[in-house]
Amino acid sequence: MGRNRLKTCQAGRLVYVVCYTQATPSDGPEERAAKNKISSAARQKLNFRAAYRKLELLLAANFTRQDYFVTLTYSPEHLPTDPAAARACIRKYIKRLRVQFGHKGLTLKYIYNTESVPDAPGQPGRLHHHLVISAIDPDTIKSLWGLGLVYVEPLLDGVNDSYEARARYLVKERDPSLDGRKVGQRGWTPSLNLAKPVETSKLVPDYVTIQAPPGAFILERASDTNYYGSYQFLKYLLPEPIDNRPTRPPGWRPRPT
Repeated sequence: MGRNRLKTCQAGRLVYVVCYTQATPSDGPEERAAKNKISSAARQKLNFRAAYRKLELLLAANFTRQDYFVTLTYSPEHLPTDPAAARACIRKYIKRLRVQFGHKGLTLKYIYNTESVPDAPGQPGRLHHHLVISAIDPDTIKSLWGLGLVYVEPLLDGVNDSYEARARYLVKERDPSLDGRKVGQRGWTPSLNLAKPVETSKLVPDYVTIQAPPGAFILERASDTNYYGSYQFLKYLLPEPIDNRPTRPPGWRPRPT
């Protein structure tokens, strides 16, 4: 009976699991090459070096449907002259939020970015910010900005919303394949109190089959097998707590295009 490597990464409700055959010192060249091919494919499924995957896990570990996705825009008279000036504006906004969270006995968690995505290739973009923020009343979020329009919506509301979709959206300026979009110097800025994903790794018998627990929602499944080994991959969301059922905040409106 062989031994397989089982790796799990959990971030809140989001779980990645992969189980694969490992090469051993006693394997011959052909067997080792076949097992290495399998293990390489399996490890790629847990390759979190991609910016959006890191952010996806960070979002899932810290935020729920109760939290918000916020877009902060500037009116013409308040438009910053460059990204550095815009970042100074949002840092001041975060300080004001922190004070209000403290008054209400709440803990502020956030992740934000600064964008200037152009409407068309070659055109200058208009500076704005996207912010994922822990729950507080939307009126507070809006009233503390004062530099333009504020759009507040649930972090996970529509059928197409997911931690991965939000993460991809937040790092889209880093994607050089998107026409007219410059790769940003930094993808996002997190608060220092964010929880980290939990990763585990252990050896298991080669007959082990990975499965999602009852009530989990499967997001992705993959597997592969050759003569000497195999791998299984599963990505799923654990059942949502009852107190995290989605609600639509007052003053909700669709995100701007």
